[in-house]
Amino acid sequence: MRPSPPRMRPEPLSMHRARGKALVAAAAASLLLAACHLSYEQATSEENTPSGLPDTVAIGLVHKIHKDGRLSLELDAARAETFNADKKTVLMNARFVEYDKEGGKATEGQANKVVFHTDTENAEISGNVRLHSASEKGQVQAASLAWENKAKRLTAPPGEQVHISKDDGSFISGSGFVGDFRTRQLTFTGPVVGSYIWEKKK
Repeated sequence: MRPSPPRMRPEPLSMHRARGKALVAAAAASLLLAACHLSYEQATSEENTPSGLPDTVAIGLVHKIHKDGRLSLELDAARAETFNADKKTVLMNARFVEYDKEGGKATEGQANKVVFHTDTENAEISGNVRLHSASEKGQVQAASLAWENKAKRLTAPPGEQVHISKDDGSFISGSGFVGDFRTRQLTFTGPVVGSYIWEKKK
């Protein structure tokens, strides 16, 4: 029989869900947006490329997006590959920074590998996935995450742990992570552990 998740006090868990949801949404959306822009802006080859080989390769890639005359997002990757026939872009050792209107770092993220599917806009993010939000004062850590664009859902493999923490020391960690952006809910279907730091208002 699968063990039941430990009970947690409703208020702390609810607050973790709300803050964790916003953090995951902001960070994942930024990373996918960067990959999306890259995939559409890469040059395509008119020649037939042997199966399994990328159509284009970029080494030491730095990609910047400006909005309203300011730098809004910066992405760098050790290697970027496009596969036209498979309709996908692969980024290796990718890092991104999203900037706020004042030029400060709003969201930062990294992953060893990002596979972005240009036809569906789905993506798999894997390898030391770490996403931090300055506004939420917290971060998400996972071995891998998958984004389903049509369903607007972010998930982790059932047996893998996802750790959501706040800069004040609060955290929640568990398996079976599902973030549903349509219903704006974050859930763990497996066992979870966590703690919440209460700060007394002055």
